[in-house]
Amino acid sequence: MTKKKILVPLDGTDRSMHSLDWLKKLFKEDKVTITLMTIREIVMANDMTITNSTIEQAQKDMDEILDKAEKKLEGYEVEKYSDFGSAPDKILLKSKLDNYDVIIMTKSNKKGLARIIGSVTNKVLKNADTLVIVVPE
Repeated sequence: MTKKKILVPLDGTDRSMHSLDWLKKLFKEDKVTITLMTIREIVMANDMTITNSTIEQAQKDMDEILDKAEKKLEGYEVEKYSDFGSAPDKILLKSKLDNYDVIIMTKSNKKGLARIIGSVTNKVLKNADTLVIVVPE
């Protein structure tokens, strides 16, 4: 039997890490391979330049998020992936290119327009070609 491929986008908040607890409840270690993913959006305005130290710090922050998540999934087969760009676009692209069976995300605790599930989760949910599990808080 082929293992299910699961993509878990994380932003480093406790809320996003909560999806790992749900993953462990839903899937046994020997039945899945997991890719932990984090994205950083770099916004530039008015001819700003991005320094190497800014990029290096962002990469360090992303590595810390992925390392923390990997520790929570001890015993699971885990791959870590980080990138720069638009979070929903990068999640959708990675999901499509690597043929994931499931994307697991948490809903947002934001107020206002994006309060139901969050703008990133909402865009992924509407545009994914695969099953998306939205974890409650």
